[in-house]
Amino acid sequence: MDTTPTIYPAFRLVAQFADGQRLYFDGLTEQQAQQRMEAAQARHGDITWYDGVTDLHYENGRYHAMTPPPPAVNLFDLTEYPDPFHEKED
Repeated sequence: MDTTPTIYPAFRLVAQFADGQRLYFDGLTEQQAQQRMEAAQARHGDITWYDGVTDLHYENGRYHAMTPPPPAVNLFDLTEYPDPFHEKED
């Protein structure tokens, strides 16, 4: 059993190059990953397309643990309570 912890970089991009290679680029920031991707053009030719990785650990290039949770919206059902502004007058 391997007890080595797995470390996931904060950002991961995938790019396809003119020579047909499809490679992944990691970085602590999105700019760092993009700079590494652009530097690979010298070896593989122009980038034909790139995008953020979406898989088990990433969503659109961003490590899923970094994505903030959705905002909480609290709803209160007040239909059974009397309306103080429209009280019935006898």
